[in-house]
Parts: sequence; structure tokens; C-alpha cells
Amino acid sequence: MTTTERQNSEATRGRLIALLREGTWTVDDLAARLGLTDNAVRFHLADLEREGSVAKAGVKRRSGAGQPAGLYSLTPAADAAFSRAYAPVLSAVVEELRTELPETQLASFLERVGKRLAGARNAGRDSLRKRVASASDLLNSLGGITTVERSSAGYRIVGRACPLAAAVEADHCVCSVVTALVSNVVDADVRERCDRSGRAKCCFEISATEKPTRRRASAG
Repeated sequence: MTTTERQNSEATRGRLIALLREGTWTVDDLAARLGLTDNAVRFHLADLEREGSVAKAGVKRRSGAGQPAGLYSLTPAADAAFSRAYAPVLSAVVEELRTELPETQLASFLERVGKRLAGARNAGRDSLRKRVASASDLLNSLGGITTVERSSAGYRIVGRACPLAAAVEADHCVCSVVTALVSNVVDADVRERCDRSGRAKCCFEISATEKPTRRRASAG
């Protein structure tokens, strides 16, 4: 594909995504609005489906005979990626909470948020290595860029980007959300060593020493 062809393809994808942000459409609808053939639209939709940006959202019944036409829409994850509201809303919420809660209560609240984000990802009886990898994967699924390294004490999750970077820059206490998330998934002693000197970057040191509760559970 030439540079011009690639640019044209990206421009078409951009127009297609813009339409899908407005609602659900059939292939015929999209082709008519974009001035493309049905096959060209199907090609781009298939590409976007493989990326996880577009999904089928039901069918549109036709009047008279004929098969119903499939409807397409953006996936929730793709739609969320276009919003610029999440970081400023989170920052505003934390700022408001600071005016209403003592420091200890704010920290406790944010830790509970982190545990809620971890959800059912607690890896149970998996090895510590797998639990640490699961925590890293969860951070990456939320928009972080992290990898796992071995350390003298156990493991280290090192990030090149924080999933809550914008909010962390506004108030460093937001780091406790991510720390609680990691701690809940790995179920081990976690020390936050994040770099907040510029654009926030995650770093968590995880001790290879099991928590007493886990040792007792394994022994039983």
C-alpha cells in the first residue's frame, strides 16, 4: 500500500468511526453516507471488528421481502477512548473529597476504589509470579504500559505510563487507587515506588514473602 493509499484508508476509517459514534448503522447506510461501495465498507468494518473497536449491534428489519440488515456500532471500550472527560472528572472528584474528608478517610476511600477496580482478579492459589503478571495485565488493560521484572526481594512492576497519569499529576494521592488494585490482585506486600517527577510512571515492588493469611490457607 502506498503512502497516499494508506492516508486515504485512514481518512475513511476516521469518517466511518465518526458516523458510528452517532449511533448504529447498516452497511448500506454507511456506504451511502461515505460514498463508498458496500464491499469497501465491509472491509473497513471487518478490520475494526478485529481490533475490537466495532461490533454487531442487532439487525434492522427491512420492509417487504429480504434478509434483515446487520447493524454496527462502536464497542464501549472504543467509545470511551474518545472521551476527554474521565481524567478531569476524577481530578475534580478527588479535589472535592479533599474539602470534605480528613486525609485518612480520603486515603481509605481511594483504597476501597482500587480494590473495587481489582474486582474478582484476585488470583487465589496461583503462584506469586502469575499473580504479579495478572496485576500487570490489569493495569495495561486500563491504559497503563507495564512490564514485570524479577528483583532481589521478589518482583517489580515497572511502568512507562500510568493509567491515571493525568489525575495523579493533579493530586498524588490518586496513586493509592492503583496501589490498592495491585495489592489486592497479588495478595502480597506491595510498596509503591512510582515516578512522579514528570509524566507519572508506575512502579511497584512486590515481596516474595507470602502474607501469613495465605500461608495458613495453603497449609489447610
